[in-house]
Amino acid sequence: MNFIAADPAYDAGSRPDERDSGYSRPFHRLPRNPFVKSALPLKLVIPLVLGIVASLAIAVYAELGYRRLESANRQMAVALAMQAAVHQTLALITDAETGQRGFLLTGKEEYLGPYKASIPKIEGEFSKLRELLVESGTPSDRDRADRLNNLIGQKLLELEAVIALYQKDGAESALALMNTGIGRRTMDTIRTEVEGIAATQRMQLTDANSRWTRDIEFARVGMMVVTALTVALLLVVWVLVRRDTHQREATRRAAHLENQRLETLIEERTASLSELSNHLQEVREEERSKLARDIHDELGGILVSAKMDMAWVDSRIKGRDPETAAKVERAMQALDEGVQIKRRIIEELRPTLLDNLGLSAALDWQIHEICDRAGIKCVISTPADDSSIPPSASIALFRIVQEALTNIVKYARAKNVSVDLGMTDDAITLLVEDDGIGIPDDAQNNLLSHGISGMRQRVRSLHGEFSIVRRAEGGTMIEVGIPFQRESPPSTEAT
Repeated sequence: MNFIAADPAYDAGSRPDERDSGYSRPFHRLPRNPFVKSALPLKLVIPLVLGIVASLAIAVYAELGYRRLESANRQMAVALAMQAAVHQTLALITDAETGQRGFLLTGKEEYLGPYKASIPKIEGEFSKLRELLVESGTPSDRDRADRLNNLIGQKLLELEAVIALYQKDGAESALALMNTGIGRRTMDTIRTEVEGIAATQRMQLTDANSRWTRDIEFARVGMMVVTALTVALLLVVWVLVRRDTHQREATRRAAHLENQRLETLIEERTASLSELSNHLQEVREEERSKLARDIHDELGGILVSAKMDMAWVDSRIKGRDPETAAKVERAMQALDEGVQIKRRIIEELRPTLLDNLGLSAALDWQIHEICDRAGIKCVISTPADDSSIPPSASIALFRIVQEALTNIVKYARAKNVSVDLGMTDDAITLLVEDDGIGIPDDAQNNLLSHGISGMRQRVRSLHGEFSIVRRAEGGTMIEVGIPFQRESPPSTEAT
């Protein structure tokens, strides 16, 4: 039988009560955020927790075992010390008795040496034995020590009495007293008490040794368990670290590849910008050259033609109309000034000396032109023959000197300028120095310093090196080095 009625609520995916109350029947699990790190899995958490608990329990057990071992070692040490003390006491009493008998048999005083030496030592050894018994001995051991103390005192009195009798009545009386066996019985009783104390200490030593052996065994097992747990934990840590290392390595490789891609992109963009900058400089120089030619050809022709016409007019009215002649004379002077301005503009746009006489002559004219107007003393040094310098390097060096002198006149407040142009077999060098206030520290990195950027770009386009620094003695130094391959003269062969 079908107990489910055809209800539109079920077709809509929700029960009637849920539909009415506003609750939706389907439950959708929220998507997991990939950027949130999940906790460690339970199969790793449980071993770690158990390992920590077991390690703490073993640590407590090891501490208790260490204390048991320390107690056993202390008990063994006390037992050994008691045995040593009681046996040493017995040995000293035996030495005293031996010395006494030697004296009685021989009558020589030197045989009393061991006797006299043993008497004070017996008291010292027995005092140590008594202290050990009071600290760690049993009640029966302390009773035995009291009896032993009385027996030792009795024995020492007997030895002293026999010696005194020997010294008073002679050897026969002393030997007769010894033959009664009193001293032997006392000595046997002392040995019995000593053996009893030693037996008790041997039992305690055996018990302590057994405890020590058991504790060592337990400690060894505990160390094995701790080692096993440590190895297991280290394996877990190694797996986690290895996984993390692989993830870090993958991230590092991805970052490295991304850095390489960005570096390649930057290099390509930088190369494109450098090419564009070089092209713009070339176009600028071509436009300057074209503008200079146009001014020279067109404006120069106009000015010359106007001056010739004015000269003709001046020759016609000279002497007849002095006022008009004066006006014409001023107009001719104005034309001469225009010709001079035209020449200066042409030289600034594209120096004809650079194309006709070379870089040295152009630099000499440019430097004296600028420095003389600014009232600055200048010293220039150029090579005698600069005909082998390429045109691209010539115009670049000329513009660098032009820009450097312009900055010196505007900002440096210098009194002296030195320009040194040199040539070697593999490079062209340029050194410009002044004694002004010096370049600011942030000028080299200032993006708005277009003059320095332009000089640097001109040198970079020729694969050279550029530096501008503040001199220690004051002023600024610009140093340029451009690679250069001097052309060797053609070889002549005798025909």
